[in-house]
Amino acid sequence: MYYEGSGVEQDYQKAMEWYVLAADNGSFDAQNNIGNLYENGYDEAFEWYKKSADQGNQEASNRIGRLVMNDKIDDTGITIYSTQETGLTLGDIEDMSH
Repeated sequence: MYYEGSGVEQDYQKAMEWYVLAADNGSFDAQNNIGNLYENGYDEAFEWYKKSADQGNQEASNRIGRLVMNDKIDDTGITIYSTQETGLTLGDIEDMSH
């Protein structure tokens, strides 16, 4: 609600506080949302997207792929998984896009 300003004044700091509480309790959606708030700080965004992706959140995996494809983070040693449990390295994904 704070992130969207839905029913309350938009406040990213308060949104982050609630996301962190939920993320600490294992919410992959909250972990993904924290990554979204950190998107301009790419390393921080990656860390939160990775936590969410490691729990099977495909959207977070897609966002990691986007960061790599846009040369925002170094993909060395990063492995992501699809919801079909097929392990792909980001290098594999880049090879498919060429």
